[in-house]
Amino acid sequence: MSLESLFSGVNFASTMNNYCNANGWKIDSLNERKAVIKFGMSSGRKQTLYVIRYESTLEFSVPSMAIFDSENDIPHYLSTLLLKRNAERKIGFWCIEKIGSKHVYSVMQNVEMKLIDSNYFSRVVKALINECDDFEGSLQ
Repeated sequence: MSLESLFSGVNFASTMNNYCNANGWKIDSLNERKAVIKFGMSSGRKQTLYVIRYESTLEFSVPSMAIFDSENDIPHYLSTLLLKRNAERKIGFWCIEKIGSKHVYSVMQNVEMKLIDSNYFSRVVKALINECDDFEGSLQ
């Protein structure tokens, strides 16, 4: 079975279960297109990772606690800081994601399904949840 077919419609849920079980992670919710995994961090904070399947791509996303009601409320100095941080990262990039009516700083990674195996999946997940937790630690 090709790596891409591991994430196709009916296989998505079983592949997510297999990859998470291999790392000792418990999936919070799961369907044919989306997985939600919650992590208790050593900082005491919780991080929530979303994996969403698109045509040939998986989107990994960890929204931060930095949530704003409107674009005008977003502190531009913080955006500049995160854009500079993007240049230093090998996995994950910071963006402003619209979730419902809110604007949220999120760290994301988009990966072609054909490139993801269990090890790379684990590296992406760990990189994103740790990056978001580090960022939130610096905010507090």
